[in-house]
Amino acid sequence: MSKRRCFYRWFFIVALLFVFDRFTKLWALQQLVEPLRITDWFSFEFMLNRGISLGLFHFDHPFGFFLVTALVSFILLAIIRWTWQVYRKGEPVEGQLFIIAGGISNVLDRIFFGGVIDFILFSWGTVHLPLFNVADVLIDIGVFLLVLQMLKSK
Repeated sequence: MSKRRCFYRWFFIVALLFVFDRFTKLWALQQLVEPLRITDWFSFEFMLNRGISLGLFHFDHPFGFFLVTALVSFILLAIIRWTWQVYRKGEPVEGQLFIIAGGISNVLDRIFFGGVIDFILFSWGTVHLPLFNVADVLIDIGVFLLVLQMLKSK
């Protein structure tokens, strides 16, 4: 399969995952008035994350929130530019596509809703992992793929 065709295949897959993320966030925004427990260790709970990753540094002041949103947007634009350069060299960009899709979705949340919509929760007894969303999973998959690409190239 040609590199261009492979790129389009990955782009299509990631675009579908981006759309899935947007639908799940809209579902959470509209339907999760109260937590929805699926099992003892898995549930859906709505939270609007105005902080950085994993709810760290919650910003109530508009300037702090704007600064973080601008910084994340700048980093995302740099990743898009870097991805284009890597693609033009004919190197794989699957990891970058996952990161871009998740990043764009979370930035859109910040712009339109004033924070990132998080709603997936795993917990064991009194231990609760931070809430997250599908876009966060896409970013994690992208970073994992980049690490694999780096290890493979050595």
